[in-house]
Amino acid sequence: MKKIISIMTAVALVAGALCLVGCGQNNEQLIREKLTEELDTFKNQDDSALSSIATAMENEGLDEMGIDSQEFAAAVLDGFDYTIDDVQVNGDTANATVTIVSKSSSDFTQRITEVAQTLVDDPAIAELTSEEKMSKLGEAVMQAFDETEVVTETATIEYKLNNNTWEPVDGSNSLASLDSIVFAR
Repeated sequence: MKKIISIMTAVALVAGALCLVGCGQNNEQLIREKLTEELDTFKNQDDSALSSIATAMENEGLDEMGIDSQEFAAAVLDGFDYTIDDVQVNGDTANATVTIVSKSSSDFTQRITEVAQTLVDDPAIAELTSEEKMSKLGEAVMQAFDETEVVTETATIEYKLNNNTWEPVDGSNSLASLDSIVFAR
């Protein structure tokens, strides 16, 4: 009987050790799959990604400038790509290193500032109605976005295991933030 218990204990220990190794790889794969699923929606410009960007921009005056929110969302994601470089799991926490290729928010900000200044300095603008001015601004915003530089940035996304589900932790370097998904700094 002692021999059977010893064998069962040894089998349980080996199975436990294999589970630790296997579960670590499984957790890494689960995080990769979840991250791929989320980022692919942006890369492929799925309706859900376009809608989330359009919704986030609802109160930014796009309508007043004559900019279609879906068209704007597509411009935001133009050139977006990513690679998952590494996933490291440590118990109930994990870090995924991702390289993001996207529009540069600093370049867009600079371009839009220049566009606004050009419009202010143009004497012909004074002759336009408020609606025409907003339309001109909208055209300039879309042109600035089309010309915005695409840059590459590496980010580390922290994950926490919560009720057997890997979830990104909110933070400035987390892809849980929409801004860090669509804009490189």
